[in-house]
Amino acid sequence: MMRRVLLGVLLASCAVAAEDATPWKGRYKLAISNDAAWHNDAVELETVSVEEIEGVLEVDLGLGPEGREPNADETLHKIKFKGRRASDQDPYVAEVLVGSVQPRVYRFELFPIELGKSMAGVVTMGSKRAGALVRRD
Repeated sequence: MMRRVLLGVLLASCAVAAEDATPWKGRYKLAISNDAAWHNDAVELETVSVEEIEGVLEVDLGLGPEGREPNADETLHKIKFKGRRASDQDPYVAEVLVGSVQPRVYRFELFPIELGKSMAGVVTMGSKRAGALVRRD
């Protein structure tokens, strides 16, 4: 009886370890084309599966080297997101609302390129489209 309980606990812990062994978890640098050079955008992936991806998106709308104090929307925004995809061939799609004074919807469509290292895709900011590359920091 004791062996069965020990075996059950061992199998349960192996299953949990296998779920956490995804190579995609971690922090990635987000580069959006036509974005200011001093912006430090990033993506922190917390859970990744074939259908869903969850994490925190950091969108930097800072002024950079300008001398005045930034307004409320001209700072680093950290937003939780959940993205989904229909199949392995489709991108992960997520939408986040960035800003409070003049909120803008950012829609991301990300394709995995190199397992655990990089993704690429398109980000739409309002009506503007730009390329996006997500790579490990």
